[in-house]
Amino acid sequence: MVIKQNAGKEIPPILGRENLGKRGLMVCDDNTWELAGRHIAQTLSYYGYSVKACILTQKPIVKPDEKAITQILLEFEPSMDFLIAVGSGTINDLTRFISHRTSKPYIIYATAPSMDGYASTVSPLLINGFKRTYITVHPLAIIADIDMLCSAPNDMILAGFGDILGKVTSLADWQLGVILAQERLCPTAKNMVQKALEEVISRASQIGQRKPEGIQSLMEALIVSGIAMMLVSNSRPASGSEHHISHYIEMKYFMEERQPLLHGTKVGLAALYTVALYNEIASLDPKNIDIQQLVKTRISYEEWCQKIKGVFGPIAQEVIGSNNRQNWDSVVYEHRLHNIKEKWETHLKPLLSSVPRLNTVKEWLHKAGANFTPQALGIEQNLMEEALLYAKEIRPHYTILRLADDLGILEEKVKKIINLVCV
Repeated sequence: MVIKQNAGKEIPPILGRENLGKRGLMVCDDNTWELAGRHIAQTLSYYGYSVKACILTQKPIVKPDEKAITQILLEFEPSMDFLIAVGSGTINDLTRFISHRTSKPYIIYATAPSMDGYASTVSPLLINGFKRTYITVHPLAIIADIDMLCSAPNDMILAGFGDILGKVTSLADWQLGVILAQERLCPTAKNMVQKALEEVISRASQIGQRKPEGIQSLMEALIVSGIAMMLVSNSRPASGSEHHISHYIEMKYFMEERQPLLHGTKVGLAALYTVALYNEIASLDPKNIDIQQLVKTRISYEEWCQKIKGVFGPIAQEVIGSNNRQNWDSVVYEHRLHNIKEKWETHLKPLLSSVPRLNTVKEWLHKAGANFTPQALGIEQNLMEEALLYAKEIRPHYTILRLADDLGILEEKVKKIINLVCV
């Protein structure tokens, strides 16, 4: 990991030190080619490397979909030794996927502190319109020029801040999964992300002012989040209900052929709602959990499937297939409710109460200069409500959205919190 001024000079020595060979494919888009790709290619040519450029040209923005994957594969040649990604989220995800499928190592030259996937080993891709996460590989090196990071577009810097802010609820959701779904917690990964989150929050004003120390702190936190995911071989340390909401909105935008918002921006928005939901459920009295009534009134699996088909349309079968039918078994559901009620005071209430208050999170965003309200981002209220109700279906992980649904209060709480974010 190299984050410093003139970091691009480190690329030839890194390639040589790792014995990666002399032929490579550079993956970038129109913007990152002009920003850094062309210069990197010229520098590598001076040092005897042969690097072919694959410049992705989808308009108005490159999507991590089949079209982009195909374009890269058409430019790739089996005799190539390595790949270089020049860009941020989408470019990195696509290159990592190709690296994994071709067994060719890759390095990333990061152009913006906009997302936390630089070091992870998964690639979220839009395949047939469904946001699916694929197991891939991590880069051999992450290289970032601090001056370039500081001069990145403001919306990309704030997107990075939003992605880190999402760890407020992703870490809590992970612990919910440990308590209620027999998941395993890695204390090392959890503590890494928690420390990175606290460091970024402490530097929110510096990040908003583009000060090098603030931007470096943000970039390091984004990389650490990816390393934490790499440690546990999944996205649990850094992705929870707030990411599922982001994915839902992205898929809806894709189906409606709307220009997508930056990933971290959507995560920052979603985190406001998931924080509000945690705050709401923390005050619930477990004595009011009527297990028999909840089991009696829960919709059947068949009814749920019909609802999913109505909401998700052409990608409904993908959604249905990603969920475990056993979750609708009345015996399994009743057991889960007993578990929730029994662990409320000892495990759940302390966890729910540990999530910061919504106004505190709003203050962090204000210090960074970020406005992640639906109005500012142009997201309609009905889409936001829909995302809060159905985002839980696109990933099987147990989160605050699934807890609210198990308790039969998700719809009620969504109606309450939908306006809190904008106050």
